[in-house]
Amino acid sequence: MTISLVCLSTTRFLSSRSTGKERDSESGNDYFGARYYASSMGRFLSPDWSAKAEPVPYAKLDNPQSLNLYAYVGNNPLSRTDPTGHYVCSGTKDQCAAIQTGLNLAKAAQEKLGADSKGGKAIGAVLKFYGAAGEKNGVNVGFASMKQGQMGSAELGKDGHSVNIKFDLGQINSVGSGSTYGAGYTSLGLRAGIAIHEGTHGVDERKMGHNPQTDAEEDRTEHNAYRNESNTYQGLNFSETKLWQPGMTESERNSAIDANSKLSDAASEGR
Repeated sequence: MTISLVCLSTTRFLSSRSTGKERDSESGNDYFGARYYASSMGRFLSPDWSAKAEPVPYAKLDNPQSLNLYAYVGNNPLSRTDPTGHYVCSGTKDQCAAIQTGLNLAKAAQEKLGADSKGGKAIGAVLKFYGAAGEKNGVNVGFASMKQGQMGSAELGKDGHSVNIKFDLGQINSVGSGSTYGAGYTSLGLRAGIAIHEGTHGVDERKMGHNPQTDAEEDRTEHNAYRNESNTYQGLNFSETKLWQPGMTESERNSAIDANSKLSDAASEGR
């Protein structure tokens, strides 16, 4: 399987530059999908925008840097990257690339299942939530060390729209070290599955307009997330997980999703 972070059809884009983006040889600008970045000026050539009408999209009034819609990642390129020209990934270049690789694999899983299949549509909804080129979605991706067994988290912001998603890449890679397929195979599969899992929580939280507040809401979103994670593993034929195995009956699959959801529900009781 060939993984490409950016696929462009024109030969005018000759070489990779800022955060893996392609440079237009005619203009010297870097193509981010949603807009162009001028490295000579250290800024985007057009302002950031929002699908939802706002005076200053996604600005935080206590952070003056966020008021500049032409700035690159809040003028903090040492610790942040901008994978699409829209949302900010607060991490190292390698961390952000790792999650982008996971999303690329999830896209491959969707295509394998069929974009119009039930599982393909579910994965597609999450990929749209993360955002394709040209869309602003308020998803903020970051990284943190979490308690044992927790590899990601998703939380709706106070504005009722932005979603903060964090990943523990250390744990994701550590789990991969025991794989019979090799650590790389497992960590890649987990990146895809967990990115879709947490993105599913984000989709649910945005629909609810708040983070889970009851046991029923927590249980519902966990079931949705584990179901979608299972869809991703199925599409990738990634069988080193209890959520999906070749030959698994639907009853067995539902039982595995139920079991994982109960464990997550129990861990969230202290919310």
